[in-house]
Amino acid sequence: MDKMAERLNDICIRILQLVYLNILWIAFTLLGLVLVGIGPATLALYTVIRQWIRGNSDIPIFSTFWKAYRSSFKEASVIGMIYLVIGWILYVDLLYVQSFYLRALVIFVSFIYVVSLCYVFPIMAHYDWKSTIVKIKCSVLFGISYLQYTLIMLLSLAFIYFILFMNSGALVFFGVSIGNYVIMWMTNQVFIKVENQAVLLERGSQS
Repeated sequence: MDKMAERLNDICIRILQLVYLNILWIAFTLLGLVLVGIGPATLALYTVIRQWIRGNSDIPIFSTFWKAYRSSFKEASVIGMIYLVIGWILYVDLLYVQSFYLRALVIFVSFIYVVSLCYVFPIMAHYDWKSTIVKIKCSVLFGISYLQYTLIMLLSLAFIYFILFMNSGALVFFGVSIGNYVIMWMTNQVFIKVENQAVLLERGSQS
């Protein structure tokens, strides 16, 4: 009974933390006038969530968020704007392209875009790679190479946002943080598999 109460308490604390993180994301996105701020705010959000998933539940949320927001502001801003522009172009194309074949191509490219978008900020939060191009390329490579994880992630997001859109109040409080928690959890499973495979390959090359 005590364990159940403790577990319930942990869940309630995590829910409050997600609400707080959602508020921080909104505030710092607005601080960067949305277009410039959305990338750094998203990276900072993933940085905090990654620490939670990796077992560091007691990290100071605000200072961790602020440090990530500030330290990678330039790169995250550029990546955020790139994805916003590409997303807008694909959205307009989906609205106005009439040709069946062109529309099929746009849908395919849109799927690759969504996959890349789901992975690129978790990759930035997880790996200390210098090249922005490498991060974008790996966001597609990881997502397609581990397609089963990607599809489970996308289906989970669809289910979560279906529930949230039925309750607009919950959408306001959890609209960003809970979806990104799911993305970070699933991408973290992919990162673990990638790293384990890299270790096995290294051992095989040394034997």
